[in-house]
Amino acid sequence: MNSIEEAISSAVEAIQQGDLGQGRATLSWVVREDPDNRLAWVWLAACLSEEEARDECYRRASRIPA
Repeated sequence: MNSIEEAISSAVEAIQQGDLGQGRATLSWVVREDPDNRLAWVWLAACLSEEEARDECYRRASRIPA
């Protein structure tokens, strides 16, 4: 597993345990390193409380080719 995949796995685990701050921080790093990572954008949206920011994450994810 590469470091991006490990970071996403760690972030998802943090989110599922209720640590949205850690999840957000980790996923922010992931999308800086790999801006075309659809999974990271979707999970990042799950960490955000502001609707506009969540919508932007979903927009970014939807523009990435499958």
